[in-house]
Amino acid sequence: MTWQAAWEEGRTPWDAGKSAPVLRSLVEAGSLPQGRAFVPGAGSGYDVLTLAGPERSVVGLDLAPVAKARFDALAQTHPHREQVEFVVEDAFAYAPQTPFDLVWDYTFLCALPAELRPQWAAMMDRLLHPSRGELAALIFPVVPGADPADGPPYPMTPELVTELVAPFLQPVSIVPVETSNPGREGKEWLGRFKRRP
Repeated sequence: MTWQAAWEEGRTPWDAGKSAPVLRSLVEAGSLPQGRAFVPGAGSGYDVLTLAGPERSVVGLDLAPVAKARFDALAQTHPHREQVEFVVEDAFAYAPQTPFDLVWDYTFLCALPAELRPQWAAMMDRLLHPSRGELAALIFPVVPGADPADGPPYPMTPELVTELVAPFLQPVSIVPVETSNPGREGKEWLGRFKRRP
């Protein structure tokens, strides 16, 4: 079953219909880097639009053309639609000319089987600005005792994400999320990682 087929058949349990409350709070607080941001596995693009603003342009990427069609419809009335771009491509092949100040990963890493996680880490290293890049990862689903092979979404832990990016990023904060969209309560941790000095 492909991601495109899942979208066409309406089997998209990862689509909560809006951004996670913690992302909205981060944007409202102005605590995320400005400049260029990237959202892999962007789906309908809620997070792309939440992040976009006068001081931040955002590129969303997804494999499924149906996801882009949904995003295009949502973006039409967005006040910062000129600040967003949606790319239909394999994330591992994506090669932008300019690196990103911020990567927001929510349900992309947890969709990858274990053998692809090193490629994810290499992609983070390649896409983030070499001196000021930050990864903000909403780590999900964190379910203690879950079978690591049961997915997607595959169970995640803060320790796993930290280990994956350890060669080039250091954790700034890793905390459990207090408010989540329905059905995800208690399963999300926010990890923020910055370039090692």
